Formats: sequence, C-alpha cells, structure tokens
Amino acid sequence: MQKPYNGDRPDILDELDIPGTEKEYTNKDKYVRENIAEKMQSVRIGIRLAKHVLALFRYMKDAKIPWYRKSVVVAALAYFIMPFDAIPDMMPLIGYLDDFGVIAAVLGYLGKEIRPYYFPSAGMGNQDEDRLSEESVA
Repeated sequence: MQKPYNGDRPDILDELDIPGTEKEYTNKDKYVRENIAEKMQSVRIGIRLAKHVLALFRYMKDAKIPWYRKSVVVAALAYFIMPFDAIPDMMPLIGYLDDFGVIAAVLGYLGKEIRPYYFPSAGMGNQDEDRLSEESVA
C-alpha cells in the first residue's frame, strides 16, 4: 500500500498502518470513535497525555481537515487503542511506552497545526468530548 505521506516525518510513523484511501480512513476513523473512550478509561492516562490524545481526537473529527491529512492521526489513535502492538499493553510499566512514543511523534509531525485543537472550542465540542475528558482523568 502506498503511504499518503512521504515527506519529512518521524521514523516511528513508518510503523503505523496509515490509511492510503478514503475508504480505509473511514473504516479506521469509525474504529477510533467507537473505542477511544474505553481505552482512555482502561489506561487511566494522566492529564498531560489525555490533553494530547483529546487534541488529536478533535483534529480527527474536524470536518475541515481533508481525510488524507487526518490519516496519520487516525492511524496513531488506532495504534494507541489496540492492545497488541510493538510492546503489548499488558506488560507492566513498559506496555504503553510505544503508544506514548507514537502520540509524541504525531504531535511533532503536525507541529503548529495541532495547537488550536487543545482548546474545547476547536473541533467537535460536544458530549462525546466531554465524556472522553471526564473518563480519561477519572
């Protein structure tokens, strides 16, 4: 499958299954929307990581962003959700290191483009986001 991005992105992003078509993106987008709240609850991620995941989720949900720009974000969030990846999440203490690395790499890749999505007025701003925020820091 041809990757939609071949510019200067972090090497860790090469490990992601980035959607190459709009249909693949739509399928992965649906998976993320259906599973992210449960993953954030089960991980009990800290407030600092939660705000980054929420910013990426807002970016993913923004209808103004073309699917091919969001594909790397959807791939990263899907990777974060999946329990079996480079370092299985069930491994105590180190199981989430790869997930955190992927999130950090995507944030670095997006750079200033992601900044507006750290504020609730950006992106979706609805009950789904409120539920995600409450569950991730509970």
